[in-house]
Amino acid sequence: SSSSSISCSSSKMLNWGDKDAAEVLAAQLKDLLRDRTMTYDQLASVYSIKHRESVNQRLKEMSRDGRPMALGDFLLQMEDFFELTGKNQVRARAGAVGMSTTRGGRAAPAAVASVAAPQAAAPAPDAPLPPVMKYADVSRGVQNILKERGKPISVVELDDIFRRKFSTSVTDVVGMSTEEYLQRKENIFDFNQTAGTVALHSDVVSGPPVADQAVVKDELFVVREFEQLVEAMGPVVYISTLCGKFIQRNGVSVTSVISTRPLDLFKRHPNVFLILGAGNVTLRKYEQLPDVQRLVDKPSSKAQRVVKASEEAQLPVPEQVTEQHVVEEFRRLILADGVDSVYISSLCGRFLQRFKKPVTAFITSKPAEFLRRHPDVFVMTGGGNVGLREVLGPDAVSVPPPPPRVPKALREELQFSAEELQEIALTDEVFFDILSSVSKEGSFESTVQRLKEVCRQIEKASFLALDEVVLGGAAGKGFCSVGAAAEIVLFVRQLPYRNFPQWLPHILDTLLPVLESQLASVGIKAERCRVEKDHLRFSLPATDGGGVKAGVAGGEGSDLFVKVFISPVFRGPEHRLECIKAASIADRPYFFPAFVKERSDLIGRQPSSAKKLILLTAWWASKQNWSSPLNAPSDWLLELTVVHARGQLAE
Repeated sequence: SSSSSISCSSSKMLNWGDKDAAEVLAAQLKDLLRDRTMTYDQLASVYSIKHRESVNQRLKEMSRDGRPMALGDFLLQMEDFFELTGKNQVRARAGAVGMSTTRGGRAAPAAVASVAAPQAAAPAPDAPLPPVMKYADVSRGVQNILKERGKPISVVELDDIFRRKFSTSVTDVVGMSTEEYLQRKENIFDFNQTAGTVALHSDVVSGPPVADQAVVKDELFVVREFEQLVEAMGPVVYISTLCGKFIQRNGVSVTSVISTRPLDLFKRHPNVFLILGAGNVTLRKYEQLPDVQRLVDKPSSKAQRVVKASEEAQLPVPEQVTEQHVVEEFRRLILADGVDSVYISSLCGRFLQRFKKPVTAFITSKPAEFLRRHPDVFVMTGGGNVGLREVLGPDAVSVPPPPPRVPKALREELQFSAEELQEIALTDEVFFDILSSVSKEGSFESTVQRLKEVCRQIEKASFLALDEVVLGGAAGKGFCSVGAAAEIVLFVRQLPYRNFPQWLPHILDTLLPVLESQLASVGIKAERCRVEKDHLRFSLPATDGGGVKAGVAGGEGSDLFVKVFISPVFRGPEHRLECIKAASIADRPYFFPAFVKERSDLIGRQPSSAKKLILLTAWWASKQNWSSPLNAPSDWLLELTVVHARGQLAE
C-alpha cells in the first residue's frame, strides 16, 4: 500500500525530473510540521535552519526544464503528505507515507529504510513528538518555564528544563549562549549576571498567561490576546500600550499578524471592544463602569470637538498674556476635560485656538519644560501627558525628564564656545582639514575588501534563494567616511512583492543568528548585532591592518557599520514601479533596497569634487541639533541635494 501511495503521489507531479528527491523533500517537510500548522514562510525558514539549505534551492535542483515550482505548488501536488488548511498555511496529513532519515541529513522512503535496518523497531504511531522550535518560539518557551516555577531559577536549571521539555537547547535554536540571549531580552527577562539566575520581568508577570507557542497567530488570536490584556490592565488601556505588551509577550508585532492597524481591528470587533478616543480602548462588557463612562461622556466625535473648540475660542483673551495666564489656561483645560491627565500637544493646540498664537510665543522654553517649572500645579504623568496635583493628590510624583538630546558635535571631547566658533574663518584650508578628519581615503580599498568578504560569507551561509548580493552605501558609491554605514542588499528569488511586514521580520530574525555564526567561523567579529524594522544591523570593529582592534580616538566612530537589507527580485524596472504604486504609503520604504544599484551608479559616476562635497555636507548635517530624528535628512537626500546643486551651479 505504501508503494501504491508513492506511485499515486508521483503520478501527479507535473515538473519533477527526480521523483525520489521530491518524495524525500516531502518527508522532510512533513517531519518538520509534525502535528503543527505552519505558514509557507515558517516552514521554509524551519527547513533552512534544520537542513542548512534553502527549500527553494531544493525545488530548483530537482525540477526539470529550468521551471522550478513554488513551495505552495509543491505542497498542493503532494496531497498524500500535506493538507492545506488556509491561505498559505499547511499541516501534515494524518497517515501520510512514512520516511526515514539516512546518513547526510537526507531522508529515504520507508521501504528503503526498512531494508537498510531490518532490526530497527518501528516507533509507536502515537508517540509524542517534540515541537519544532524557531527563534520566536524560544521567548515564549522560556516564559512558560519561568511562570511554572514562579521564582528565580539558575540558568543551568533553565537550560536543563528547556532541553527536557522541547528536546533542544536555547543555544541550538538562537545560535548564542543562553546568558547572551537573556541579556538581549531584558524587557522580558530579569537576568542577574552575578547570581546567575533569571526570572520574568515584573511587567510580564503582571499579565495573563502567555499563549501556547503552537497556536496559530491570526486575527482571532490577536483579539483573544487583547481581550486578556485589557482584563489584566484595564478597564481602560492605551492602544499603544496594548501593542507594546503584545510584542513583549509574543515576539511579533500586531500589524505583522493582521496586516492592518490595531484601530481597524477594534472596529471589526465592536462586540468585544469599545474605542474611547484619545488613543484608549476598553472591552464592551466594561461599558457601564464609571471609569469608562467618564471617557464616553467626553466630546469624542469630530463635530463635538469642533463645537467645544469654537466655544473656547469665544472666551475673552487678556490684553497682555503672561506665563501665569498660560498656567491658568492649561489648568482650566485639564479641569474641563475631567480626566486625570491630558496630552500636552492637545493643550497647546487648544491654547492656539483661543489665543491665536502658539504657547511658545509667551514662554521661554518648551511646553514640557515650562510645566515642570510649576510642580505645585502640574504633575508629568509620562507618555507626553500632564495632570493636576489638585486632582492626582499631593503625593503624586512626576516622571523624570528624558535625558537631554545632545548633538553629536557636543559629545566630542573638543568643544568651542560660541565666541570661538564665530572667530573661525571657513576657508578652503579649514574644509580640507575637516575632510581629512572624516574621510577614510587611505583605508578605502581595505574597507571595501572587508565588506566584500562579508558579502561572500553571507552568500555562503544564507538559506535564502539568493539571486545576487550587492554592496551599496558609501563604499558601493566610491567613497568612505568615519561613521558611515555600508549597505548590503540580498536579492532573493520568489519573495512576495507586497505585505512586507508579514514576512520580512521572520526572515530577519532567522537570518541574524545564522549570519553571526558564519562570520564568527571565519574570524569576522560582528558586534552590536540586532534586527531593525526592515534590516539587520551590526558593526565591524576598527582594525590596525593586522586584524587587531585599533585604539583609535573616537572608538565607536571608527567602527564600520553595516546594514543588511532583503529585496525581492523584480521582473524589471516597470514591474518594480508597478509594485510601488500598488503598495500603501507605509509599505513603500521597503522598496528602498531595490534601488541600490541605481543609487550607487548615480553617485559613483560623480567627479571626485562632488564626493568630497557630499562628505562635507554629511559632516555638517551630523553637527546640527535637529528637532527630532525624523527631521534629520538621510544620507541619500543629502547626496541628491549636492548633485542637484552642482548641476544648477554648472548651468
